[in-house]
Amino acid sequence: MREERSESIPEAEASRARRAWQWVRRASWTHVITVSGAVLAAIAAIGGLWAQGVGTYWGQETAKDQLAQSKDDDARRARKQAEKVTYWGGGGSAFEWGGTGMIGSASDGSGALHVLNRSPDPIPYMHIGIEINKKDLEGDIERSYWYVALRNLPPCTHLEYREYDLQLGSIQADLDPPTLSNQKGIWSPIVMRFTDAGGVDWLRTKTSLKKGGASKLLSEAIRSKNSIVGSEAKKTKAGSCNDR
Repeated sequence: MREERSESIPEAEASRARRAWQWVRRASWTHVITVSGAVLAAIAAIGGLWAQGVGTYWGQETAKDQLAQSKDDDARRARKQAEKVTYWGGGGSAFEWGGTGMIGSASDGSGALHVLNRSPDPIPYMHIGIEINKKDLEGDIERSYWYVALRNLPPCTHLEYREYDLQLGSIQADLDPPTLSNQKGIWSPIVMRFTDAGGVDWLRTKTSLKKGGASKLLSEAIRSKNSIVGSEAKKTKAGSCNDR
């Protein structure tokens, strides 16, 4: 009897140990499952925040790109309009164009200043710089700079000023006022500065068109009040005038 009882004691202890181990295993897995669930939930939350952040970032970048594109489009439209505003012309004496003699003779009056606005918008302000070249008795070149001021140039308009209608200084009642046609030299427009309908300033030369900017020669002519006044202009509708 004693031997049987002594043999059952280890079996009972082993049984208790197995139950205890099973409980520990169940408790551990439950803990693991609980912890894992919390971790997964946290990861999911972080992933959601990350996705939201990425979406917000790219949304902002898209808005910036659209704004930049809109500004670029506006700038291109403004330049396209400015490209439709220009000038040309000039005149001169027989001496400067290859004649003989020490002093240039007066022009034959065929010279003219042309101003063109092919855009569908008016030009509120415009200044055109004029260069006059003469020769003195010793044959040296004398240059002077003048300007023509225009306001509210209509859309789709071509203005033509004959040189005998372009008077130096204010319009006078003299029978023979000084004009570009009797300057005994050559003259030519060299620069134009104008403001478009959107209030943007442009500077045009014979070879370039720039936004903003300034012309030293034109500014000097304005400061010196060397104005040229067009007493009369031939106005016609500009060809190839189209909309925006």
